[in-house]
Amino acid sequence: MGLWVFAYGSLLWDPGFAPEEAARATLRGYRRAFCMWSIRWRGTDVSPGLVLALEEDAGAACEGLALR
Repeated sequence: MGLWVFAYGSLLWDPGFAPEEAARATLRGYRRAFCMWSIRWRGTDVSPGLVLALEEDAGAACEGLALR
C-alpha cells in the first residue's frame, strides 16, 4: 500500500521526495495556524519565530494533497 503523507503549504510544491501518486485530500479536525516555534526557518535560539503547522480544531478542515 505504501506510505501516504498529507501535504499542505510548502510541501505542495516541494515535498522533498518524488511521489508515485498524488490525490486531493481534506484533513478534518485540523487547521493551519501559526502555532509552532522555529529557530531553523524563522527566528533565532534567543528569539524563535512562529511558523505554520497543523493545529487540532474539531470544526475545521485543511485542504491539501495526499502523496504516496
